[in-house]
Amino acid sequence: MLSAADLKGVFPALVTPFGVDGAFDRSSYSGLICRMFDGGATGGVALGGTGEYTALSPAERRSVIEAAVAGSQGRGPVIAGVLSPGFAEAAEAARDFAAAGVDALLVVTPFYVLAGQQGFLDYHRRLRDAVDLPLVLYDIPSRTNVSFTPQTVAKLAEEGVAIGIKYSNYDLVSFTRVTIEAGDSMTIMSGEDPILVAHTVLGARGAVLATANLGVEPWVECLHRVVTGDVAGAAALQKALYPMIDAVFSEPNPGPLKAMEIIGHPVGAVRLPLVAPSAETEARLRRVLKEMPALTAPERLAPTA
Repeated sequence: MLSAADLKGVFPALVTPFGVDGAFDRSSYSGLICRMFDGGATGGVALGGTGEYTALSPAERRSVIEAAVAGSQGRGPVIAGVLSPGFAEAAEAARDFAAAGVDALLVVTPFYVLAGQQGFLDYHRRLRDAVDLPLVLYDIPSRTNVSFTPQTVAKLAEEGVAIGIKYSNYDLVSFTRVTIEAGDSMTIMSGEDPILVAHTVLGARGAVLATANLGVEPWVECLHRVVTGDVAGAAALQKALYPMIDAVFSEPNPGPLKAMEIIGHPVGAVRLPLVAPSAETEARLRRVLKEMPALTAPERLAPTA
């Protein structure tokens, strides 16, 4: 059973590749997962928002999870995103993913129906009872318009319902309170590429990052520099990565990110309602990737401390 200690390090938020016919491209996915582990990833997150959970059918989601588990070849844990807004659908997906062999579930805060903190508590408790897998909470108010309080996070951690939280929120005050309330009972994972170093300095010990699809090595090095005391070196590396981060998130994720043929790993298009990135954004991404030594020359990422 996965524990909080297993959530340290970089877990790429994997894109879901599609072929020219629009169907899930299992071969491309297997290659992507292998490349992530070769680059130093601790594990992988399949079917989060970056993996276009909401654009796939239940059968397609099961296929993606099966491919993720097979592609990892035991090299690290696979966490499956559950982005359903209601309990019945979430529980069905959770059971399906458990049967496919995932190690944990990344469960988004229930959205659309504004349930409140007691509803969040009971929802996650029941989901944990419904499937024998640890949960990683997923707090992303920019998408859900709701958020956990630090006290709710702490209760779910203390009760053993959740072993971690992916914190996708720019509120550093709230983040600090979460680390104070729950940091001794779970692993807090940064879910925001632009402020990974800040989150790590404040207490995050792992990260779920979308831009790791383009190159996981610099993010592994970034975390390494922080935990070994080279915060200035980590900040410098993150600043060097910022043009890439800014280009990737200049349009709705994972639109720009799926232009991965730029780095020689085609993953197809996004599905509606997302659309392909503009020609301007794609050209910008192509330019910054070409110019960034942190991605094009990983051997230059030796620790500075």
